[in-house]
Amino acid sequence: MDRVQALRFFQAHNHERFQRLIEFASPHHGVMLQVLPLLFHLNSKVLPGFINDDVPAGLIDYQPDKTTLDKAKELETSFKYRRKALRRYPLRGLYLIHPQGVLNATDNGPLQLWLLHSDNVNDEQRHGLTLKLNAVVDWMQAAGRTVEYKLLAETDIHANSLQGWEIDLFYHSGMVLAGSVPYWWLSTTAEDQDYQHTINEIKNQRMLNQVSFVDFGAAAPSHAERIFTLCYQAIKNSLHSGNDWLELEYLHTQLEQGELPCLSHLLKQQVHQKKPSLSNDISHLKLLQIAQHHPASHAREALYLVSRELLSKSVKQARYPWRRAFIQSLVEQWNWSEEKLQQLDQRDYAANKRCFERIGESCHRLLKQMTEFAREHALEVDSQLAELKKCYQLRFKPAADVIDCLPKQMRPASNSDRLFLHRFQNHSDWFISFQLLQKPTDSALFRHECLLHVLAWAVSNQILSRSNWLSVNDQLQKVSTNTVVELSQHVFRRHLADSDLFTHSNTATQPESIQQIMLFSNLERQASDSLSQQGLQLSSKQNDPFNYTSSKQSLVLSVDGLLLSNTGQWHSFALNDDHAPLELLIYLLNWQPSSLTQENISGWCPTPIFGQSITQRLNSLTAQLCRHYQQFPQHGRLLLNYAGRAYSLQWQDNQADYTRRPASQDLWQALAENRHVFTPSALDSYLDSDGLFNYLLQKQADNSISVFIYLEQNTIICYLLDELGNLIRQQFQHLTESTLVAHLHKFLSEIKNTRQIDQLRFYRLRREKQGWQRVALATPAQTRGYLPITVTMTSPALDAECSVLCGQKSFRGRADEPALFSQVHKLILSLRQQKQHYPIYLNSLIFADGSSQPTAVYMQQKYRLEQLFNPN
Repeated sequence: MDRVQALRFFQAHNHERFQRLIEFASPHHGVMLQVLPLLFHLNSKVLPGFINDDVPAGLIDYQPDKTTLDKAKELETSFKYRRKALRRYPLRGLYLIHPQGVLNATDNGPLQLWLLHSDNVNDEQRHGLTLKLNAVVDWMQAAGRTVEYKLLAETDIHANSLQGWEIDLFYHSGMVLAGSVPYWWLSTTAEDQDYQHTINEIKNQRMLNQVSFVDFGAAAPSHAERIFTLCYQAIKNSLHSGNDWLELEYLHTQLEQGELPCLSHLLKQQVHQKKPSLSNDISHLKLLQIAQHHPASHAREALYLVSRELLSKSVKQARYPWRRAFIQSLVEQWNWSEEKLQQLDQRDYAANKRCFERIGESCHRLLKQMTEFAREHALEVDSQLAELKKCYQLRFKPAADVIDCLPKQMRPASNSDRLFLHRFQNHSDWFISFQLLQKPTDSALFRHECLLHVLAWAVSNQILSRSNWLSVNDQLQKVSTNTVVELSQHVFRRHLADSDLFTHSNTATQPESIQQIMLFSNLERQASDSLSQQGLQLSSKQNDPFNYTSSKQSLVLSVDGLLLSNTGQWHSFALNDDHAPLELLIYLLNWQPSSLTQENISGWCPTPIFGQSITQRLNSLTAQLCRHYQQFPQHGRLLLNYAGRAYSLQWQDNQADYTRRPASQDLWQALAENRHVFTPSALDSYLDSDGLFNYLLQKQADNSISVFIYLEQNTIICYLLDELGNLIRQQFQHLTESTLVAHLHKFLSEIKNTRQIDQLRFYRLRREKQGWQRVALATPAQTRGYLPITVTMTSPALDAECSVLCGQKSFRGRADEPALFSQVHKLILSLRQQKQHYPIYLNSLIFADGSSQPTAVYMQQKYRLEQLFNPN
């Protein structure tokens, strides 16, 4: 084949490849591809990508044909084209790279667009070309076509700015849309051994118009970093969609050989042997390369599958007859039997599952090779390898609670087949199948002990859809058909069939967390209550589903659920013991629900009469726990009552548990028991009827004291929230607000300064129609006239030894001895020279044992001691 023949053959191959690409594209995408050269050949205000008239335009050796102009008018009917000859054409060529090839083409496959300009283009004009490329690429991506671009100058390619593997990619997968064609088309594979010498000879012969040709340079094998990147992308694509099996086999073979050869050399051999155009497709070239070193049985199957041709099925009119004919010719060469074709053409779940398992084996094998390859070449790719290993683990070795499903692109198409759901006597598992099963040993599609898990699996894998007829046979007679149908509808609404494993880098670097949760109560076990049989319904908070009626029984006997994690996987759980709601909260805390919001919590309960109330109760409690956790993720607690008993649910250092509180302990005692570390608390809303507790606890903060003053007729109620989260309540009479605030400020400021507490704040509480409100109070001025009184106790014990310093006078005794405080009271009256009652307030309290006590303890002791000072 001489050079002219080679040129014509490559031109024909180039044209056919581009036409095949347009065939695969949707009508709109096809128009976009066809008008690409026209967009750069002129500056038209009505066409996409227009920047201004100063942007260089004009592609050498290009004139749009009638088809292209018609397509441009489809985009904009007002477009008119006037042919205009230019003295110089600033653009040397426009090139499109389609790495997928046409055998594996899809409408949204990735593309690369190269624009080559002459050296006469200045920096300002080059900037304009960059803007235009950006505009064109944005236009295509807005329509769903992924495109990257590269802007090249002639000096760039002469200076070897393109890497050898990029040149190889262009030669075997690139297309010339307009402009100069590569000199590489003219040389033979033998001449490519000394490529530059050959090209220089062709230029010196001056037999061809050199303006119509451009030298991109010699192709070269991929370097180590590029090989690793290709392996990384192939495994990522396979884990995500399962469609890169051939690429996995190709890379495995070449890594065994120690390098990635230039496929452009093989393509040129095929062209010079006048092979059919599809023989030069990238997928077929990789198959040929594999066959040179290994038996290619798996690679042949992979190529057959990516072609999406079903040769065992007769068709009246093939969508792409040229592709079907080519695959048919390959199958005949491989001597495949009709049985093998029928096996490969199966597209049901079982067949796709087998195929994906083989892809998983290829991924695992290549991943091991990549690890060794990276070590040999000292590549710093630990994070990428860790990411792939985690994604592989998630996809092929998921946790037992994960709803295992195929990649979205490999799931069978939805149909209206009849499905059977079974549970046999003396057997706990649920079975789903396409046939009626007679015994547990019969073959089923899937089985699991949890009904919700089975339904979620069937929906996720597109086996069960709204169009299927589902027959339910529960020989244990615990679940009705209506319950299964309604449960399925709730699962459908969460679009499980659209979810899939996320394989981006964040999946490996971020801890797994909850994004959505569905809660289903009492799917099998139903509460039996005599009042429910009489038709009484929940009507108030007094009828809490967790503490129903005077018997305080729980109406929630089990909780099943599905949760969606940030990996894109759904997890199932089933809690069936007597404390299912409490176990649910612990389960959630173990997931560290840092981003779960109330909008993403849903549920359903089939219990007659009480179902809606149970669902609302469970959802609201779950949301409250998540809000409290998100505010205090390191440690915290939630107080609640369940089945007539008081519980405290707490978490610290990623550990969570619930404990039963003493029956004798009231809420105020429970809220004031912190002694060592800041433990933020929240109350179940059913324990906080008017919302005051949780409103006050909103201000809890580490190393901060908040005091709330509430006026109620002649009484001042004081709430103190200390630096450890303790909340106490005290009442005062015969005092004005300003006097009390000034006195407390003096007492607490000393504690604040001594213990280096960050903040001390005072608030006035008001109760309004919309709820509780607080107003910050200014720091009061220091008051005088009160004799300073300091009490020093050996310990916080009620009967501890203590001393009372009143001015210069000191008294000693026990802290619970009324006579001691009576002496102080008499002293105060004598100093004031009056006999009428005079209130005495403690200015300072010291614990001599040096123990670190929370501010709440100081306030409680102060309050107790002042009652001893003022017995009346």
